[in-house]
Amino acid sequence: MINYKVKSKEEKQQEINLIMKTLEDGVRDVFDSEKYKRYLEFCGKFHHYSFNNIMLILMQYPNAQMCASYTTWKKLKMQVRKGERGIKILCPVPYCYKKKENTNESEEEKVISAVGFKIGHVFDISQVDGEVPMLADELTANPDNLNDLLDKVIASSPVPVIYDNKISKNDGNGYYDMKTKTIALRAGMGSLQTFKTLIHEIAHSIMHNKKYSDRKAEVEAESVAFVVCSTLGLDTSSYSFEYVATWSSSKELKELKASLSVIERVSKDILKYIC
Repeated sequence: MINYKVKSKEEKQQEINLIMKTLEDGVRDVFDSEKYKRYLEFCGKFHHYSFNNIMLILMQYPNAQMCASYTTWKKLKMQVRKGERGIKILCPVPYCYKKKENTNESEEEKVISAVGFKIGHVFDISQVDGEVPMLADELTANPDNLNDLLDKVIASSPVPVIYDNKISKNDGNGYYDMKTKTIALRAGMGSLQTFKTLIHEIAHSIMHNKKYSDRKAEVEAESVAFVVCSTLGLDTSSYSFEYVATWSSSKELKELKASLSVIERVSKDILKYIC
């Protein structure tokens, strides 16, 4: 149920301060959770490819997102689908050879280390079946009267908002297109997930029209979404805490702390035209 009441300036500030503290504590708890450890273990299994191999992957599979060998996917208890074609990369093969060198006094034999290459194959995550560990699970709640507020926010959004049936769950829940100045939302989500995603993308449209760090931008946008939703009595903590943790560089939450003032300001601006 939406629970936004008229409050004094001091009461509003106290509430936002409390919400920001809740966010920071919640994100810190995520870092210590078993779910986060499993997520990190999963991510740590992937190789860091050279520039040349990245180019080879993108030339063969332009939409590639996360690639690994057949063996690596198997270790992660995921299975490459039958009939999928591997993406060719160059695998380094170190070897040694002996070389004779003449000196003034005698002939010496030295062992030289070198690196050759052989063709290997990797597969993208889109070619694999199995459960991918995710931190942020989709919000499925549909609070009372939220659809009415959702329509109101869409109507008053600073940029046009559309529902895009082409966005799949693997693509994310929505995006802000800087070129067209348009927000696109994945169709078919619950009203709470749709509302939170809309606020997240509106925050992007306000704060991130110029060059910015993806890490900082995502922490800021999701933090704004959490503050706005919490102020309205909507609980998005199960999603927002884990989302911010995904984009935070460490438990120190440097991105979050560095952005506190802008998060507060943008949250208040959005709340002004919502309520």
